[in-house]
Amino acid sequence: MELEIAGNQTDVIIKSAILSNNRAGGAEEVDIAPIITDITIYEHIAKPYVTADIMFLDQVNLLQDIDFQGGEKLAITMVHSENRTDGYVIEKEFLIDYIKKVVKTDERNETVMAHCVEYTVYESSVQNISRSYTGAPTDIIGKITSEYLAKIVEVSGGENINDMKVVIPNLHPIEACMWLTKRANTSIGLPYYFYSSLALDRLILKDLGTMLTQTPINIDKPYIYAPSLQMTPEAMQRFYNIEQFEYEKSDNLLELIRNGLVGAEYQFIDTLTATTKKVEFKVDDDAFIPLAQDNKLGGSNTRFVYGPDYAVQGKRLSEYNSKVISQVASSGAYMQDGVSYKSYNDDINPSDHKRKIVGAALGQFLAKAPISISVKGREFLTGDAHYTVGQTIRIVFLDNDPSSQGLEQRPTIDTKKSGDYIICEAKHVIKYERFDTVLVCGKLASFGEEVQI
Repeated sequence: MELEIAGNQTDVIIKSAILSNNRAGGAEEVDIAPIITDITIYEHIAKPYVTADIMFLDQVNLLQDIDFQGGEKLAITMVHSENRTDGYVIEKEFLIDYIKKVVKTDERNETVMAHCVEYTVYESSVQNISRSYTGAPTDIIGKITSEYLAKIVEVSGGENINDMKVVIPNLHPIEACMWLTKRANTSIGLPYYFYSSLALDRLILKDLGTMLTQTPINIDKPYIYAPSLQMTPEAMQRFYNIEQFEYEKSDNLLELIRNGLVGAEYQFIDTLTATTKKVEFKVDDDAFIPLAQDNKLGGSNTRFVYGPDYAVQGKRLSEYNSKVISQVASSGAYMQDGVSYKSYNDDINPSDHKRKIVGAALGQFLAKAPISISVKGREFLTGDAHYTVGQTIRIVFLDNDPSSQGLEQRPTIDTKKSGDYIICEAKHVIKYERFDTVLVCGKLASFGEEVQI
């Protein structure tokens, strides 16, 4: 028996879910696909692995027979069923790290919810790295994943100028890669993100600039939230429907100010020379305006998620050093064959330090106004072109003005809420009766007046 989740032209089949105890002396295997009732799979742009909650009905003493102790392996195969012969297949290996809960449905049956992590996490957790590497952080990450995890890293983005020599301080491979990602940035300070995805077997390392300039995967058919409008056949061909949406903890500018991400003075103390380099940071001048000048924030009328004209007592917010932050740095840590290499915390001049600040600030501003939307899951099970996190989607909201035109004509859109959003998190909810994907998205700018849909 296969678990088929169908609804509104959405079909996904759980072909198999092979559970094994993965212990010495021979693995006991059983296919639990026929008894799975729910699967929820989570992706995050800052995690190089996916997690899942699996719910199944235990009617045959499965927990007892397979001797659940934690650490069981679960290999899941999913198929997009529009073409069952050669439809796109997704295969993921998980490790059940613990049982979240067991609920008795009656005296002989119980429902089990197991929490799972991608098997790569298990492989990483049993290995330890204590050695030196030389090169760009992006290259070192690729070497680590290839050597220790047998994973390919696809690097997508601008040049990385931070060639360095580092000593991995007894970290697991995934920990080491995430540690190095913090020091990977482009020449203008844009950060990299290191992540995994449900639809991909490889890992992705992509910089924010690439995400901001990539074409939305639904450029020809934006997502739209318009529940009260009756869509004409023409409109249904032009848009994907958003079933639900919400903002949560949105536009918290005060928190960003307090964290020194709007206007601040940073003091970097060099332990070798006993000198202090001071760097003043203004988020509009140092981050948003350069992005706009580099055509990474849309058209000429694009509005940033930070308004540069915000003022207190007649003075721009960014002109205040609202926080003074001191950090220990170093210089001249490594010399090899007459060449001086940066260490992990080694930056030579104020512009190097400023790049780190810009990267940290933009990462936080991306999450300044997160939006959560629920859509049909089918668009994200059709292969590489439609994986979720790290991709860009176009979202349209209609203007709240009741006199605005409807979808049968050119709609009047809400230019603040509408925009090209980067997918930061994805939750795939697979139930017997339906398959939905919840996307948590962020953006750095809103649509300008010149945008048409």
